[in-house]
Amino acid sequence: MKKLLFLLLMAPMLLFAQDKNDYTRSSLHLHLVDDFDFESGDYVLKSYQKFHKDHFPENYNNHSIDLNKIRLENWQLSEEEMAAAGKSNNALGNAMSQSASGATGGALKIQDNSMVKLQLDKYIAEKKIAHELIKKWWSVKDDGSYSNAYITSRTLENESVESAALTAVQDMQTDVINKLISNTFVVFSRLYYVSNAIPAEVVRQAAYALAKESPEMLRDAAMKKADQAYEKASEGYSVWSTSWLYKLNWDQSVFDQFITTIELDGDTPKINFEKLNALSFNLEFLNQQKATSLVTFSLKEEDKNRTQDDIFDRSTIRNMDKVLVKLQKKNDVFKPVFPLRDGFALAAGTKEGLEGDEVFDVLEFKKGEYKSIGTMKVDKKRIWDNSFEIGRDVEPGLTYFKKGSKKFIPGIHYVKFKK
Repeated sequence: MKKLLFLLLMAPMLLFAQDKNDYTRSSLHLHLVDDFDFESGDYVLKSYQKFHKDHFPENYNNHSIDLNKIRLENWQLSEEEMAAAGKSNNALGNAMSQSASGATGGALKIQDNSMVKLQLDKYIAEKKIAHELIKKWWSVKDDGSYSNAYITSRTLENESVESAALTAVQDMQTDVINKLISNTFVVFSRLYYVSNAIPAEVVRQAAYALAKESPEMLRDAAMKKADQAYEKASEGYSVWSTSWLYKLNWDQSVFDQFITTIELDGDTPKINFEKLNALSFNLEFLNQQKATSLVTFSLKEEDKNRTQDDIFDRSTIRNMDKVLVKLQKKNDVFKPVFPLRDGFALAAGTKEGLEGDEVFDVLEFKKGEYKSIGTMKVDKKRIWDNSFEIGRDVEPGLTYFKKGSKKFIPGIHYVKFKK
């Protein structure tokens, strides 16, 4: 029976097995923590939507599902849930907020993220996010029918499929599929903006206090200097992004469980949703990272061609790129793999956080695994500037390494960030 279920699920895919030399791309679902109840929140939301639609990270396959926003206010934690997690309340976050608020006369409030991960875990479990990600892989419809077209296309795009005897095709295909699905990630992101005028005013008031203690002949000059510093520092905004990275748990044992949900409806194989929902598919939490940026340009005369939307688009898009890079650097499994290009180069640049002298592993793909055969260092004089900029179309380009080796072959080998 298990063999029959496998054939029902896999048979169409076996027709597509072919020689191919490509590289593994992870799949990514971006999920928004929809919490924009702050000044200019509407602008920030529009900018995030623009990022998701027009600037989705091109080094990942877009694996978006319909569930893509969470309102934290709808997922409050009970005292029992907090106690089970070893937290009695969010006193730490409240203390931080009160401290910052007091220092700025109540104008500046710090976003409290002390409980967000617990709220996300609750949301993930109750909304069955892992199930939804898996259903997308198999294009499962409301009536239980499914299609192999999506996962087949991803398989052919992403993996080297070696020639195999007919008796080995089943094992080859399941191994390829399991690896592909196991590299499915979800990034939850929460954004917060504050006008730079608020912290700048705090600094100015502190400077005023010092000026009043200065000799009278120096006082006016000190006050004027404080005003000048305020005018410069108060332009634009500060953007804070916090992101939580999760990975779909998937291996052969999970695949075997999934197959048990397939039943024949007449001659048509369909997913039994009662069985599917009873299975414990899970997301594994990997890491949390923060990124901050100062957006210092304003809407003054010299910036007359920029709009309010421009300010928020630039800061939101670039900061989302920044926090994703931090997640990559802290989580090896989340790092993208790049094909090695002619001239010892890769298709990544400033958007991917490259500044120069970063070390990359050079990889070869054998027996379904990447093996390091050496390293190369990025040439800081030849980095592709592909960061988002208002009014600028990014020209195609590459970033080059300082020195290669004859054994590193473009089109055959790959590179991956090391340090």
